Amino acid sequence: MIRFEVKKKLYKYERIIFPEKTVESKCDISRYMRFYDIPENLKNIIFDTYRTPVTNLFETEEEIQARYSKDVRYEVRRAGREEISYKVYDNLDIKKNNELILDVETKYYTFCDQIDMPELKHNLNKTEFEIMIENGNIVISKAEFLNGWTYHVYQVDGKHVLLWFSFSDYRKENANKSLAGWANRGLHNFDILYFKNSGYELYDWGNIASEQTPNHIDKFKMAFGGEIKTAYCCFVGNTFKGKFLIKLREMRNKR
Repeated sequence: MIRFEVKKKLYKYERIIFPEKTVESKCDISRYMRFYDIPENLKNIIFDTYRTPVTNLFETEEEIQARYSKDVRYEVRRAGREEISYKVYDNLDIKKNNELILDVETKYYTFCDQIDMPELKHNLNKTEFEIMIENGNIVISKAEFLNGWTYHVYQVDGKHVLLWFSFSDYRKENANKSLAGWANRGLHNFDILYFKNSGYELYDWGNIASEQTPNHIDKFKMAFGGEIKTAYCCFVGNTFKGKFLIKLREMRNKR
């Protein structure tokens, strides 16, 4: 379970990721993210629900890869024939790994501009990102190849892995998009096996928009064969102020 506090102007909330039960908090609001089963004491709470592919890391390497689509298996093999290097950065330290952390932050924001989606920049809140690094809840992986690179950033708690975001420089001039695609799938395969061999149990691919009419990113994630599960998220008020703010949110969402 990942826990950290976030201070706002008028209130304070605690973000709780990968909860398996409710926990006590001194904050006004507890924001639970990614329950896979709803606890009995929260049955009357309003949940936001998301669908997400999940890879079972208890399976053998062969069983995991057998679930990949034919195209993914080919591209993973193809990546193995190219000069692509893979590296995982675990047990990060803010000071020792400062150059890497700044590189990830800078390149992610640049990537958002390159794909004309600057609104995605809010996904990487630098303060929260660095808090999670200090708490040991971030793992970064990178693929490097001729004239290109790909980053994957994960939220982890020792048991669960969540693909937070991934990005690359495939849109730059003279980029080899085929090689970038092979490297990206090869890195995902490398990451999955790294987490499996490190004792993790579950690899969550992040949300998909639709199973019935999947978009390009949905198809990419689903092609790795994970079981589609429902992730439940909710807000719980711990103080009068927190309960009041949640009620306001619910009223606003009903409009």
